[in-house]
Amino acid sequence: MFSIAANAGDTDDVIALVKKHWDARNANDYQTQYDLASERGTLGANSNGTFFTQDDKGTVEEVRENLSLMKKSSVNVMYPEAVKLADDVVLARYYLEGQIEYVDGSREANYRTRVTHIWVKEGKEWKMRSWHFSPLHAGGVHRD
Repeated sequence: MFSIAANAGDTDDVIALVKKHWDARNANDYQTQYDLASERGTLGANSNGTFFTQDDKGTVEEVRENLSLMKKSSVNVMYPEAVKLADDVVLARYYLEGQIEYVDGSREANYRTRVTHIWVKEGKEWKMRSWHFSPLHAGGVHRD
């Protein structure tokens, strides 16, 4: 892990929030996903090849609508690491692996991607500000 001992609290907190976010996604808990987002919105690039986006925070209902094509996800955070870049910025990076099922009946049985995820402190809470997904096309996330 890249975290420096003096900053381990913040980096550990962010890693726990990364896991909380994906647990909420797996459970279709839109409120938690909304609560973890920055008030300034999210800068992102998804693993489906879309261009960079600036998404406003919106509402809980908009989170639900944005995920409406997804019927079910069962993804796991693998090998998370974090480093504090500034007093109010932590970079987390990890692999995401699992399955995604869509409402049209299609599914990604072997969804695997690398994620870099920026969290910023707003007030006293860490919030998601930016993420970038880079798909893994072969193999798993095994590390030596």
